[in-house]
Amino acid sequence: MGSMKQDVPFYPDHADGDRSALAVYSSIFEFFAGKKQKMTDMETFAGYQPGKTAMTLPALVKMAEMGFDIRVVEPFDYRRFASKGREYLEKMFPQEKVDWYVEQTDVMDLKPHIAPFLRTVDYVKDSATIEDIDGMLTDGRLVSVTLNAHVLNNNEEGPAGHVVLVVGRERENFIIHDPGPKPQADRRVSRQKLLEAMGGEENSSQVAGFKLQSKASKRLDQYIVTNHPRLSRAFVQKLCAEGQILVNGEQVKPGFKLRDSDKVEMLYDEKILDTVPDIDLPILYEDSDCVVINKPAGVLTHVQGEFSPEATVASFLKNRGKDITGERAGIVHRLDRPTSGVIIGAKTLHALQWLQQQFARRDAKKTYIAVVQGHLKEPEAIIDMPIQRNPKAPATHRVGANGKSALTRYKVLQETEKYSLVELKPETGRTHQLRVHLSHIGHPIIGDPLYGKGKYGDRLYLHAASLEITLPDGETHTFTAPL
Repeated sequence: MGSMKQDVPFYPDHADGDRSALAVYSSIFEFFAGKKQKMTDMETFAGYQPGKTAMTLPALVKMAEMGFDIRVVEPFDYRRFASKGREYLEKMFPQEKVDWYVEQTDVMDLKPHIAPFLRTVDYVKDSATIEDIDGMLTDGRLVSVTLNAHVLNNNEEGPAGHVVLVVGRERENFIIHDPGPKPQADRRVSRQKLLEAMGGEENSSQVAGFKLQSKASKRLDQYIVTNHPRLSRAFVQKLCAEGQILVNGEQVKPGFKLRDSDKVEMLYDEKILDTVPDIDLPILYEDSDCVVINKPAGVLTHVQGEFSPEATVASFLKNRGKDITGERAGIVHRLDRPTSGVIIGAKTLHALQWLQQQFARRDAKKTYIAVVQGHLKEPEAIIDMPIQRNPKAPATHRVGANGKSALTRYKVLQETEKYSLVELKPETGRTHQLRVHLSHIGHPIIGDPLYGKGKYGDRLYLHAASLEITLPDGETHTFTAPL
């Protein structure tokens, strides 16, 4: 089966080959707005600098402000880059790539555009997958993809920072408008070849889906976050539950679909956000390098957006740190908001790097306790199933053949008539790994609002019971948090 947007205009790249993104945006503008574009107009629109590959943020921000609904998936951490600049690039990429970014692109001019980008664009910081592209097409979007044209063209000519426009699917192929260096409309490219040109599973490609937006059909919480960037979506959902956000004078749920005629009223005073409240968390261990906390359920590990209206583990650590700053200062790893238990934070930059390396190498050993529905078939087993983001619900994940490898060991500790108490030892650290794995095998964790089935509990029954890790002094410790 195939699907394709009909009559998507095609624009070739400029002869010098460094304006493929502008050619793609011209196609998007004409398709949705019905207006032909001149390359010179697009250059002005996007702030193009001659001789430098145009980064996409300025154009994306302007398009979002003009009424485009834009969803972006890429692993580049714009928040971190905004605070660290070239230092972030040098930590994330080989020196050769850093030099290319600085010399061949306008990346160092992006900082003024980052805050409005995070405010107006639905941005997911992760490596993009083929399923992300599928989901955007299904959602009625045209999809731009940055990739290596040299790989796409089977090692023939082509720039590394090339942009194509995916306009549809045909069986196992994507249909793309390729602006050049050999311009070709409606080009058929296999799914595997596109992923290879993007850089494989751990790619750094930017995938962006475009369609026109209106208030109509938009979720209330999405609408509020867009218009009140200081609020995180989780906090907006809390305000909805407390009746501090009204639609036509009535309290509604965060997922309420708005109509253009709806009147949205927020009773919450945003001035409260100017001061983050203090929080006192139970400490299991502390020395000059780190602090180990028994995180209560409901406490956020770190801020998710540009601002945070609530106390977090990060804000608790901030006053204890010596040479680390930023919204995630001292955060080594994270626990989901509803998960309780052991979490370790750093107090110095050296300790932060030392501890993070152990998680990256999978040397840190974590043990969780959970209550799940039903009785598992085997008393002990390994769940070895790859996990990918759910393109239809980007805030959630699922088991999928194109996902990243994920392995969980479990052991049944106790059973009642309806439930089982299990010990869980993740050997990888994928987002929501334990919750996704247990739900997929038919035994969701009690109280899981994302992956649970049936009635919810009064909380997520998942607890980080212990953490074995080597501290910067060279001593290995096992920290435990009682249930």
